[in-house]
Amino acid sequence: MKAADVMARPLVTVGPRDFARHAEGLMDDFGLTMLPVVDGSVFVAVVTKAGCRRGEGGSLKVEQVMSQPVLTVGPEFDVATLFEAMTRYEVLCVPVLDYGQVIGMVTRLDVLRAISHDDPHLRVGHAAEHC
Repeated sequence: MKAADVMARPLVTVGPRDFARHAEGLMDDFGLTMLPVVDGSVFVAVVTKAGCRRGEGGSLKVEQVMSQPVLTVGPEFDVATLFEAMTRYEVLCVPVLDYGQVIGMVTRLDVLRAISHDDPHLRVGHAAEHC
């Protein structure tokens, strides 16, 4: 299974010159903790809810609080390997890039859902049968 198979899309993105309070509001609206930052259509960085909260009075721009992600992957990246990397680097969400453009995001929950779907031993019904 590949990252493209489990990634979330369409994406909510922000630009580097957007206000951090706007990015935080989008994260609140969509139940997210991180957004990709794009300049035009090119991936630049990520902005987190914690980063946005550093803004004083909401006057900071995204470019002042964004950060480079610890990890990015391509659409063909193996999901099991991705989950190992996410665990090792303690990241909850990873941008999926294709030729410098962000095309999706993968969360640990996305990976766990996909793995549990494919593994009959991890399905809830299977576990309940054996209790």
